[in-house]
Amino acid sequence: MENNLPPNNQHIESEKDFFESFDLERFWYVLKRSKFWMIAFVLLTTSLAYVYVRYTKPVYSSSSIVKLEFESEANVLGLVEVVNTQERNEISGEIELIKSKLFLSRVAEAAKMDVSYHVYGRYLTDERYRNSPFIVSHKIHNTSYFDTPFDIRFGAEDSFILTYLKNGQEVNETYSFGEEIKTKDFNLLVERTDSFDPSDDNKYFFIISSRDALVNELQSNLDVLPENFNAKTIRISYSDFNKYKARDLVDLIDSLYLDYTREVKNVAIEQKISFLDSQIESTEQKLSEYEDYFEQFTIENRTTNLSADLNRTIEQLAILDSQRYDLRRNINDLNLIQNQVSAKGAIVVNPLLLEQLPKSLSESINEYSELQQERELKLASYNETSFVIEQLDTQLDKSKKLLTDLLDSYDGTLSDRLLQIDRRRNILEGNLSQLPSMGTEYGKNRRVYDLQEEFMLQLQTSKMELEITRAGTVTKNVILSPASLPSAPIKPQKGLIIGAGFMIGSMLSIVFLLIRYLAHNKVAGVRELEKLVNVPVLGAIPHYSKEALNQTSLVVKKDSKSSLSEALRTIRTNMDFIHPNEGSKSISVTSTISGEGKTFVASNLGAIMAMTGQKVCVVDLDMRKPKVHLAFGGVSGSSGVSTILSEKSTIKESIQKTPIEGLYFISAGPTPPNPSELLLQPSFEKMVKDLNKSYDVVILDTPPVGLVTDGRLVMKLCDIQLYIVRADYSKRSFVKVLNDLKSTGQFNKMTTILNSIDSTPGYGYGYGYGYGYYTEDESKRRKVANGIKNLF
Repeated sequence: MENNLPPNNQHIESEKDFFESFDLERFWYVLKRSKFWMIAFVLLTTSLAYVYVRYTKPVYSSSSIVKLEFESEANVLGLVEVVNTQERNEISGEIELIKSKLFLSRVAEAAKMDVSYHVYGRYLTDERYRNSPFIVSHKIHNTSYFDTPFDIRFGAEDSFILTYLKNGQEVNETYSFGEEIKTKDFNLLVERTDSFDPSDDNKYFFIISSRDALVNELQSNLDVLPENFNAKTIRISYSDFNKYKARDLVDLIDSLYLDYTREVKNVAIEQKISFLDSQIESTEQKLSEYEDYFEQFTIENRTTNLSADLNRTIEQLAILDSQRYDLRRNINDLNLIQNQVSAKGAIVVNPLLLEQLPKSLSESINEYSELQQERELKLASYNETSFVIEQLDTQLDKSKKLLTDLLDSYDGTLSDRLLQIDRRRNILEGNLSQLPSMGTEYGKNRRVYDLQEEFMLQLQTSKMELEITRAGTVTKNVILSPASLPSAPIKPQKGLIIGAGFMIGSMLSIVFLLIRYLAHNKVAGVRELEKLVNVPVLGAIPHYSKEALNQTSLVVKKDSKSSLSEALRTIRTNMDFIHPNEGSKSISVTSTISGEGKTFVASNLGAIMAMTGQKVCVVDLDMRKPKVHLAFGGVSGSSGVSTILSEKSTIKESIQKTPIEGLYFISAGPTPPNPSELLLQPSFEKMVKDLNKSYDVVILDTPPVGLVTDGRLVMKLCDIQLYIVRADYSKRSFVKVLNDLKSTGQFNKMTTILNSIDSTPGYGYGYGYGYGYYTEDESKRRKVANGIKNLF
């Protein structure tokens, strides 16, 4: 049939179908059965979230904001769109520059963080940034030791134990602080810091990172994003487990970036300075060569002024010639004196010569002259053989000898002087011949040196001007917000993660609840049963939880004031409304399958009726699986229904008494090979009629109608047909059997009972029946209250 409903009406109809099909009682029942799992899901996910937060190292992030400035010719021309596009491209370019390995290599070099220090905790490790108890200087020869942990544990006094892996084998060595560790793979020097504590028993380790590892770490933890394109600002952020390290690195990146921008602006100046430095170096080398020449020239020639030396040489030659003349004259005078002394004549000496002679020689000449004169005077009075004359001759000989020695000595001295003057004169004459050519070469070199010196001064002046210009260059980029010390970690976000864990647990609980609700195919409560069946529901029997029942038991005798006993009384009363006729009545009790409690209901319902003074007989017709005798504490025996129907015994012989007055039962008897055929015999109908004559109520416990057809044969002979459905055991599809029986029209007084229903308050057990307050109910309420209290 074509559906002509408009879309909106179809949607409304689908919503109505959903709400009509939704069973709140069943949902509430599933919810109660699932509450512990739901709480477990929430507790589990929340606990996992807490454990994750507890044992995850917090990550801190420090950031700064830098304002960029760009110069554009399009801005001068007023091309706004071009300027905006260009500025966006330049901002993106600056971001990529900061994140590039080229720039981060500078950061890694300037940071000097190639050695990181850590301490082992119970579950995590912590980096000791700027507060390590030791520092390590290193020189790695084998690159495999880069990015590898070296463990350190402090030993006694001034020693420590170094542990590391070498070719897969653990190496443990003890060293002293300040002692250089030399191996073929590395050189290490471990020194203590002010943070060192000898009593510290923590285990530390350090890692020597390679340049590539440092750059990769910086690149992975660095984040550069545009803050505001219109304002031309970018945000530089760095994340690390140590908040001080994160802040310091952002500060360093900011500083190096500004330096880099200044370097870019000074590229031309730097090139000029580099050229000037090369020229200055070349000129300094040339000046040094000339200075070496002048130094060597001065050392060799002992002069730096050849013109003055030439004049001085001529003057020295004139002086030497004058001195040589005087010496020759003095030598001639000495030769004259020597001749006079040798001739023993009077010495005639120029008075000026005597003044120039040494004092001892002039005195000796005077003494000798005086003795000569005295002898000449004495000869006038004495002859030459006289004693006086001889004595004077003796004195003259001594004076002559002394004078001769002195004259020879002084003559040698004058001859030496004359020889020295001749040598000096020869040297001066030789130099005098070389001085003009040496002066020409020296002057030429001096002029070149002066030119180079002047050029050097110009170069240095130009370089100084460029350096002043470079020093005055400033970048227009500004740090608007410097890096600050983060106060809280960015992750893990404790509240968010724990809240997410709680929400995930809640969602899993809801999904679990919905799955269980949709998968729940068993009858849960009275209201659900009423919706499923088209027969009256006499009532509900609560689950008996005081003790575990391994077999059918007569519960109403043990606890006649329990809610279960009261529920059976209510069912008994409701049955009077269904079959109000006085006199004997027969009741069949059946179910779909075994285990739904039909025998339990039959035996206990019979006991309740017997307690009112009625004479009741419970007959076990389930000859395949008899259980009635177990409820009454009897035995199946050799006689029962099977023997009565096969006419091997009588009813009177098969009747058994129970502890309850007025309550009797007939067991199933020995199991026959053909139970169904026995129930089809006329003897069965005769047995039922005979029982109705002898008893007020006959309750027939029939086999499950869902398994065999025996029960249907019995139900036709009974006044009331009870169909037992067990809560949370009987499937919803079982009810179809009940409805099919009702639809045949053969069982007009068929009713149903919901057995073993959960009697916890709030469930569907209320059903409008008031059971009062009983000892069992009070105990249950206290247990439930304590359970809720302990749960939360």
